[in-house]
Amino acid sequence: MKGEVLLVNTIWIGNELGPIHAACLRSFLRHGHEVVLHAYGRPHDTPEGVRLFDANKLMKEEEIILHKKTNSLTLASDRYRYRILREGMGLYVDCDMYCVRPFSENEYTFGWHSHDTINNAVLNAPHDSKFLKQVLEASEDLYFVPPWRKGHKGLYAKFRKAIGFPMHISRHKWGTIGPSLITHCVKEQGLLDRVSAIDIFYPLHWEQLDLLFEPGLRVADFIGSRTQGVHLYNSALKGRKVIEDTPLYEIIQSK
Repeated sequence: MKGEVLLVNTIWIGNELGPIHAACLRSFLRHGHEVVLHAYGRPHDTPEGVRLFDANKLMKEEEIILHKKTNSLTLASDRYRYRILREGMGLYVDCDMYCVRPFSENEYTFGWHSHDTINNAVLNAPHDSKFLKQVLEASEDLYFVPPWRKGHKGLYAKFRKAIGFPMHISRHKWGTIGPSLITHCVKEQGLLDRVSAIDIFYPLHWEQLDLLFEPGLRVADFIGSRTQGVHLYNSALKGRKVIEDTPLYEIIQSK
């Protein structure tokens, strides 16, 4: 309803957010959102005004799974965000989503981040929807076989599972229960008309991240009049020095 504050949920696993993630959380507060940080203990640099939620209530620490190839927490965060929706807690956003305008409240929220892939860095769906049920059935199956995997590889994966030697989801290709799963389920459930255009949440493609380090540019230079957020793909920024007079410096310095 008009006048209500839209609550956003996000998940963090670790003791420190770091300057980029902290700036992103502040950006939502700045635009009037209530921010709920799901974590296993409060990170020491959590911005003032952010509300903490004990992540153990939705996922025990022993349930956390690392992706074998990248050793990242992507699998855990993917599974956790779907549980947030399952509990009807509202909109989910990644900790590296930078808010530039107040987010709209919609029954379904997800957006294109390329011409053929829907990302899950911003996500919402009714807790009792067929879409979410399908997503949960897949993500909670530790030996999930992607139905979009065709040919010999698909048949081999199904055969392995049938004879009791399935492949664990931690060994699947990165994004299997993330963007790939979301894209598949959106198509299966006939929800393509609910997908936000690429300029709404992903105006900066991951191959254009160098623009964040370009002196003289500002965030306003690569967003549109409809843009609500900018996904920063923080994992691709690790180790890079932040210099003054760049969009990323502007983001980090924002209060």
